[in-house]
Amino acid sequence: MKKTLIFCLLLLGLSFGTVWAAEDSNKETNILEKTSEILKGNPTENVGTLPRVALIYINNAKTDYNGEIDAKIFEHIKKIAVNRWEIVPGDAYKEKMASMGMQSITMAERPDILDATKGIEADALLLIEVEPFVVRDVITFFTVGKKVTASIPVKVIDRNTGMYLYNGKFVEMGKDSSMIGGIGNKSVIMKTLEQFFIKFDQVIPDKLANVKRADKT
Repeated sequence: MKKTLIFCLLLLGLSFGTVWAAEDSNKETNILEKTSEILKGNPTENVGTLPRVALIYINNAKTDYNGEIDAKIFEHIKKIAVNRWEIVPGDAYKEKMASMGMQSITMAERPDILDATKGIEADALLLIEVEPFVVRDVITFFTVGKKVTASIPVKVIDRNTGMYLYNGKFVEMGKDSSMIGGIGNKSVIMKTLEQFFIKFDQVIPDKLANVKRADKT
């Protein structure tokens, strides 16, 4: 009886260990997921004819939920790229830029960016950086809330001409409050990103509208 009980306990322990290992494995995959994995299966009807846009993305926000911020931004890029661009993952070029001392898109100069991306099969470069969010508590007589400012530099370079199509920074603000407080930074940051997407969609697709696919011209 004792042997049977011990055997059952061992099996139970192994089962829990397997579950925990699987959860840890999934967590690690989510945290370390590369742009290429997130953009895999980019839905479009015209692959092979659309201009190829290399996405070089840097997250310098330093939050505990950077992975969720990344996923939200990548999903939006996938959505807006449909039937506009063929997205090319730019992780390797981001790492090369970092090795050349370019940790920030804002500080990276156009000639250095072009030098770091030599050999890439893309017609344009789309560089996006998430800078640290500025979070302020907002307290009124009736409510407690938070206000978040997001600064997101964006650069677009036409590799066929080597010229900037866009070089600027989106500065957006989001806020939320309640009668009883309890508003977290994360929820307000995600709302602020939605404001960024609205402005991004109004500006960036037009800047890329005239980029041609080099191997089809």
